[in-house]
Amino acid sequence: MKTDTNALESLFDTFADGLSKLLREGRTAVNKDGEIVQLTPDAATFNVIRQFLKDTGTTVAPGKSEKVNSIVENLPFGLPEDDNTEAYH
Repeated sequence: MKTDTNALESLFDTFADGLSKLLREGRTAVNKDGEIVQLTPDAATFNVIRQFLKDTGTTVAPGKSEKVNSIVENLPFGLPEDDNTEAYH
């Protein structure tokens, strides 16, 4: 059976778009009072996004992204290259 590359590309794009939307908008749920609420992404969603980026080889060069730099600056521990020791958490 021959792989349909167009179908795979479409699947990839749809999945990536869905993850992007979840990250930007969160998800919609109904609370116990029947009200519709927006929920921020949970840890499981962030983990799926992280793994997707890792599996697709997506990286950001250190110092090249203000958003990534902001996250790194607020980490509660130093980076391994800062002190030549590994941080285990």
